[in-house]
Amino acid sequence: MKSLFTILLVFVIYQSVFSQGEIDTEHKILFRNEKSYGININTNGFGFGYRYGKRINIHRKQIFEGNINIVKHEKEKKIRNPYSKNLTRFVYGKTNSAFNIQIGYGMHHELYKKFDRNSVSIRWFYIAGITATFLKPIYYFVYNKDSESFVWQKFVKNTPYWYIYGKESYFYGINEMKIIPGIYAKTGFCFDFGNTDKKLNMLELGFKFEAYPKRVKIMETEKNPQFFPILYLSYRFGKVESGYYLKEQDEGIPVSSDK
Repeated sequence: MKSLFTILLVFVIYQSVFSQGEIDTEHKILFRNEKSYGININTNGFGFGYRYGKRINIHRKQIFEGNINIVKHEKEKKIRNPYSKNLTRFVYGKTNSAFNIQIGYGMHHELYKKFDRNSVSIRWFYIAGITATFLKPIYYFVYNKDSESFVWQKFVKNTPYWYIYGKESYFYGINEMKIIPGIYAKTGFCFDFGNTDKKLNMLELGFKFEAYPKRVKIMETEKNPQFFPILYLSYRFGKVESGYYLKEQDEGIPVSSDK
């Protein structure tokens, strides 16, 4: 994962510094509101989200975002019970499935603006907000040695993995779901390599930190964290929602913000 981050970072920096593409004759949009969608890979899972950028001036925007992330424990490892023909691979020791919902507010600063058609703009951003992690218990079909029968139950520590013969559907036990509220903050760089000024195609590299009032229990057999330092890589796509063009400013036409 770290090598992937490094390779992509070197690539986008190389593109932004050394690319010499065709001069872009399209009239630039200056004061612009933007909306974009993102698909991200985190060091503790994956997710997707929506972001709206509201203009302040030519280089700065307010950011409003919402995200949903599937959360994995760093020690998760899938195995298979060799005695069960029907059971697919499962994570031994996992007691809860986890996902979180995040809502945040922040700022975005454009550090480098693209001028050539094949160049890359660079943005720096920082966001903070609230998060809520949802924990849903997992039920397994387990052989009970004492009663010599099979029962549906949550994972019990020290249960041999060859005693587990099945797993209930994701929605089983959803009425027992628990919510842990918390806060998060993140910062990073966004590289826009779109070929037009009206469409957004961006690669985002960042660091995120989540904090909760207690440990987020995902595994029964491992120590569960309360604080989450996370690296992430995201592909974002979207469009300019409104703004006015450089041509209007050059020609003295009255500014309209809703084009």
